[in-house]
Amino acid sequence: MIRELAWDSQLFKRKIGRLTRIPSDDVLQKLIRRALKENYHYLTCRFNLNRVSEIQLLEKYGFYVSDLGVVWERKVDPLSGPVISVRGANLNDAPTLKKISSGLFKDSRFHNDPFFTYDEAERLYQAWIVNSLNDTDIRTFLVEKKGFITCKRLSKNKGDIPLVGVIAGEQGKGIGSALIAEVMDWFGKAGVKTVMVRTQAYNVKAMNFYKGLDFRVKYVDVTMGKILRGEEKR
Repeated sequence: MIRELAWDSQLFKRKIGRLTRIPSDDVLQKLIRRALKENYHYLTCRFNLNRVSEIQLLEKYGFYVSDLGVVWERKVDPLSGPVISVRGANLNDAPTLKKISSGLFKDSRFHNDPFFTYDEAERLYQAWIVNSLNDTDIRTFLVEKKGFITCKRLSKNKGDIPLVGVIAGEQGKGIGSALIAEVMDWFGKAGVKTVMVRTQAYNVKAMNFYKGLDFRVKYVDVTMGKILRGEEKR
């Protein structure tokens, strides 16, 4: 019921686990004791927001809300974007992509969770981008020095957009729309029928952006965390 997040544990040099489901009260107590014995530093879980009783149970045992997310869905069909040059990125673009991402995801759960320092949250996104470039199942597209997007196929008919970023000075100029249009074209050629993207519920700018591109809300989720060792940001 606790799955170690090996990549996260290695990156942050602290053992991190995820609850694969929310158990009953007595089982949750046992899981927390087991996690302490197994030297976990932090536990996290994510589930649909409509399960209020589970939020209350987790809060009883010291879990806290670290993120509220909205998952959007859209049919894959051609999207008319502005005439902006978008190209596929490769490993040679890693320095550029890391520079673009710097300070870009301050609304993310990693930046808002007291378990992670600011530098750790930044390092996560830097590593995430490099991993995306190394992963043959993920495609990354780039608008030179201004923005990028990553996408991957989840199944035969479903796709996902894990990351979208446009630097502050270039937002509102159509770059995000051009990146989404490129992704829709790529998914369409791959035979994908629907695509999903997740954003923070309190990121009003992003919410309006996806709504304006005909994405529809699929569901709302909550991410919760519990610090087992090291109570404050170091």
